[in-house]
Amino acid sequence: MNRILFLVLFINFAFSQKIEVDFNFYINRENDLASTNKKFKLYQNDEFSVFKIIDIKDENQFKYKNEITNKVDKDSIIFYFVGNNTVETLFKEICYKDFLNDSQINNLQLGMNLELLNIKDSLFNLMKWEIIDSDVVNIANYNCKKAKTFFRGREYWAYYTNEIANQGGPWKFDGLPGFILKVESTDGFLLIEPTKIVFKKETQKISNPFLNKKVITFSQIKDKILEQDKKHVSKMKSRPNPPDKIAMSKPESIEDYEVGERVYE
Repeated sequence: MNRILFLVLFINFAFSQKIEVDFNFYINRENDLASTNKKFKLYQNDEFSVFKIIDIKDENQFKYKNEITNKVDKDSIIFYFVGNNTVETLFKEICYKDFLNDSQINNLQLGMNLELLNIKDSLFNLMKWEIIDSDVVNIANYNCKKAKTFFRGREYWAYYTNEIANQGGPWKFDGLPGFILKVESTDGFLLIEPTKIVFKKETQKISNPFLNKKVITFSQIKDKILEQDKKHVSKMKSRPNPPDKIAMSKPESIEDYEVGERVYE
């Protein structure tokens, strides 16, 4: 009995450590000029975590940084002009997780809009995972098991370990019996992998960056996109010699907002 109790206490103590993990966050877009390798840092303790971009002013995060011709800095958002007609934004991305209340909030920037949306989701049951017990992969010197899921339009492989924590991971990825170290989509659009892992002994306070801010649900993103469409179409129609039709392409994003190509007449 004492041996079992000691084992439980040892496990709880081991996983009560605070961790900081740096990640590369690759997005490979159809227009390759807009492809990026963004640098993120994750801060996590037993109760909360926050995953945020390190520096939106770092042009090295662009695959074709030498093709950047101009940029417009709007404080929390920077519009980068790459090549002749490509515009890509870097904004102060944050994903906050509350493990105690099974919830998470992330922010989102749509199109050329300066307003950031705050999206609330569930946490542990957001993704339905299939665990592949037979596969063990070494990532950053940790033994990781493999799992897969289909989440909002894409299929993913995730690699997680119980040698770091019982929960957690980059961005919205969570819900596995261990810490998620690496994620890759099967279509090559997204790749997230660790570059540095640090264990902290001191108490690490993590505050909710979305406290007292307006939040919406994921399903409401579609409504926001259509609202933007309406404003854009109205603006285009008010110009001299307006076009007969205005086409809006499907947003190329990590998640499928269930908004395809739209044509307005």
